[in-house]
Amino acid sequence: MGDKKYYWLKLKRDFFKRHDIRIVEEMPNGKEYILFYLKLLCESVDHEGNLRFSDEIPYNESMLATITNTNLDIVRSAVKIFTELHMMEVLDDGTLFMRDVDRMIGSAADSDSANRQRRYRERLKMLENNENVTDALHERNASVTKRNESKSIEIDIDKEIDIEKENTKKKKSASRFQKPTLEEVTEYINENMFIVKSDVFYDYYEANGWTIGKNKMKDWKATVRNWDRREQDRKQTAQKGQSVF
Repeated sequence: MGDKKYYWLKLKRDFFKRHDIRIVEEMPNGKEYILFYLKLLCESVDHEGNLRFSDEIPYNESMLATITNTNLDIVRSAVKIFTELHMMEVLDDGTLFMRDVDRMIGSAADSDSANRQRRYRERLKMLENNENVTDALHERNASVTKRNESKSIEIDIDKEIDIEKENTKKKKSASRFQKPTLEEVTEYINENMFIVKSDVFYDYYEANGWTIGKNKMKDWKATVRNWDRREQDRKQTAQKGQSVF
C-alpha cells in the first residue's frame, strides 16, 4: 500500500545512563526488566505510545508475557516498577502508555528529510570550496568555470529549498486531521479487502470523538489497518483453538 510508513526508535547515546534506566538495571533481574521495557517501546512505536490488544480489550499481564516472550513474574514486577518511575502510565481504560515514545519515534519521512538536508549542506560546502579555489596561472578560465559551476549549484540549491518548502506544506496539511465519512471508510476497507466492519469502526470513533486513548487520532487509515491486524490475529487464534487469556 502506497501510504504505508515504517517507524523505529531513536535511542540516545546516553540512554543507558539515564537515572531511571540505571536504577532499574541495578535491581535484581534488572537487565530482564530493561529488555522487557525496550520490547514494549517497540510494540507501541506505531500506536503513538499506546498498548492495547484491541479497542475493546486492554492487555493483561499474561498477554504481555506472551507477546514479548517474557517470564510472567518479570512482567508483573516490571509493570509496577515502570509505573512507579513514571516510565509507563496505565490509563483509566486499561491502556498502557509508554511516556518516552513521543521523543524517541522516527520514521522513513524523517530519514528522507535528513538526507535532503545533508545533500543541501554538501552542495553549499562544494560551492564554498569552489569559490575559494583559484589558480593564478589559469585565472580567466578558472573564473569562467567557477561561474558556470556556481550557477548550476545555485539552481540545484533553489530546487532543494523549493522541495523543502513543499514538503513542509504537505506535512502541515497532513497534521490537520480530518475525520472520514462512512463511505470513505467503507471504500478503503473494501479496496484493501480488510475484514474490519466499516460501520462498527466508524460508529466507535464517531462516539469517542476520533481519539485513541487520550490523544487525537492522526491517521484514520493507519487505525483501520491496526484494527484489521488485530482482527486477523484474533481470527487465527480462534482457528487454532487457543485462548490469549
